[in-house]
Amino acid sequence: MTTRTRLGHRIGWATTGLAVTMAVVAVGAPTASADVHTLAIYPTGQTYYVGGSYQLVSTTAPTEGPRWVTLSDNGQCLGGMRSKPVNNVDSVNMVAKLNWVPATVGHHVLTAADSRTSKTFEVDVLATPAGTVPATPAQPSGCSPLERFLNSGSG
Repeated sequence: MTTRTRLGHRIGWATTGLAVTMAVVAVGAPTASADVHTLAIYPTGQTYYVGGSYQLVSTTAPTEGPRWVTLSDNGQCLGGMRSKPVNNVDSVNMVAKLNWVPATVGHHVLTAADSRTSKTFEVDVLATPAGTVPATPAQPSGCSPLERFLNSGSG
């Protein structure tokens, strides 16, 4: 019985050593560079107003295929979607985009994030000009952990 017990301990120690080695290798592995590259608002170079309608566009590199990208305004999710190639364009990037309608006056930090990296874009939003009918913001979709999990597989 002593032989079996010692053999069992040796197997246990070997298994533990292997698990620790694998964990160290995984933690020390370099991350890929195909993360969120850019975040921009279109049309560019204009004044932004509450109730105005603007397009947020984020790009990721195509080397890892589609990525799940979440776009947010001051930390509040605007929507999550899988990045994809631009239709009918030979693009070097994958694109995730959505319509943004600012709801408040002031400084806004817009963020595009995948599971590894993020990019921010900061703008100041002014009050709606008199006589302007504000656009209605869309209901966010793709923001919940369940939606992110269900869409985290490869494209």
